[in-house]
Amino acid sequence: MRIAAFILLFFWASSVAMAQSPSVFKTARTETGPVIEFIDGDYVLADGIVSLPESGWTRAKTPHIYRMQDTDWRTGDFHSLWGRFSFERAALGNTPIALYTVSTRNQFTVFVNGNEIFRNYASAGDQKNSWYRPFLIPLPESSLKPGRNDIAIRAISQDSVGIGRVVVGSHPPIQSLFSEQYFWRITLPTVANSAMLVLGGFAFLLWMGRRQESELLYFAITTLLWYLRNYQYFAGTTPFHLPLFNALTVAATYFTLVATFGFYGSYLKLPRTRWIVLALLVFGIPLHIIHWQFRLSNTYLYVPATMIALAIAIFGFRDFLRKPALGNALLFLVMFVIPMTGIYDFFLAVGGSGWNGNDSYISLFTGFLSSVAFLLTFGQRSVRAFAGLENANITLEQRIAETRAELAESEAARQQLVIGGAIATERERLMQEMHDGIGSNLITALAVARQQKQPASTIKTLRRALADLKITVDSLEPVEGDLVALIGNLRHRMAGDLSDAGITCKWNAQRCGPLPWLDATNALHVLRISGSHWQCPDAFGCDRDADWLHGRGS
Repeated sequence: MRIAAFILLFFWASSVAMAQSPSVFKTARTETGPVIEFIDGDYVLADGIVSLPESGWTRAKTPHIYRMQDTDWRTGDFHSLWGRFSFERAALGNTPIALYTVSTRNQFTVFVNGNEIFRNYASAGDQKNSWYRPFLIPLPESSLKPGRNDIAIRAISQDSVGIGRVVVGSHPPIQSLFSEQYFWRITLPTVANSAMLVLGGFAFLLWMGRRQESELLYFAITTLLWYLRNYQYFAGTTPFHLPLFNALTVAATYFTLVATFGFYGSYLKLPRTRWIVLALLVFGIPLHIIHWQFRLSNTYLYVPATMIALAIAIFGFRDFLRKPALGNALLFLVMFVIPMTGIYDFFLAVGGSGWNGNDSYISLFTGFLSSVAFLLTFGQRSVRAFAGLENANITLEQRIAETRAELAESEAARQQLVIGGAIATERERLMQEMHDGIGSNLITALAVARQQKQPASTIKTLRRALADLKITVDSLEPVEGDLVALIGNLRHRMAGDLSDAGITCKWNAQRCGPLPWLDATNALHVLRISGSHWQCPDAFGCDRDADWLHGRGS
């Protein structure tokens, strides 16, 4: 009995000594001062206790997290975790010092030597969301003392509760650590996901004008779901009821990948894409209801989501092999990165160092990467379309110019036809007037002169006038510059008179091309000159003894 009591006393004394001994930490020297990162600390779950507990402390590794899937807690119930860390003031020199912590969730208060120096909430009703957010907390010199100093952190949460990474050191290196972590964990995800949401809105506006391109609508929905899924990383507070926010955040992972499959399937023109998306939705909705109702592990949702992501990557790889273009390669790489980052983050979330706060998640950037890849691919396709449109406009302008030229030529030809018709009508009228008027009068006068046996000179003058009238009428006939046709017509006109005069002519004509200057006026001159030669055979070199000339002459 005494031995058992001694053993129990020994273990109690050992535990008290361990709880009161300084925390284990590692020290790093920087150019601006030393830095201490705590490897372990003393922890105690103390719900409802607002002052530093006096008992129940246990030594454990830091970070120290109680995850919801490892407990029987329900979201919405408050739980409180205390953590205590000790260090020697002399180990940090005489410079101002600060504390850095990350993944301490969710409302937390910092005490130094029993004095409260910081809290990240104003009232108990504030729904702070600090599980991924870094904090920089200056330690007032007035709260410190020579020798050993104790830092106590009280974390309260309606979800998983824990105290994350804890680092104390000279203010400049702590400030540098905080700035770097804040950029990668908060600033960059906020900017990337906001830009992704803007691209989704732009895609939705494009879809409003091009309803046939369903990938634009899927892309807009995908960006919205990616933003909802990633909002938990950079949101400072929970925007509405915590259980509902957690449920939507978890569900967004699955439905984001369903929308991503719809987008990529529509982009690749995969058959039955809509039916596959509908089947995944029909499967996913009851799956999430069962998960929420029976409080199952998130693994039940992440496994099918990862399978969808892998299917997207396989389809992308197959399309890249068929059409190895730059845009297809870029989209395939992004679709391959999505499941890989999801698997990496999943192993961190189920117990890796990342879930405990020492590493960063990377899947929160995949939505932005897919948006950029789509933007570049869509931009490349748009550039090709604009180039084709520009070429089409150039071709259209050329065709319009050609058509205008043809219309101008057609109009000129029509005008020529109108003018030619008017000239022909007027020529016909003049010819008719000369034939019916002057011609009839000359014939009558010639007949009367012969009947009255007028002098030969009178008859000859009348005959010349009649012949000249015939030549004038012939000059009005359109010959289109054909001199041979013009002379042939003259021969036909003069054949009767020459025959009556006992003159026989031998016709010897050679080919002559069209003469542009041979219009009606010049045709009349040619006919008069030729007619004068016909009426005076000697002018042609007529010889009564020649082989071609027979008769008595003129």
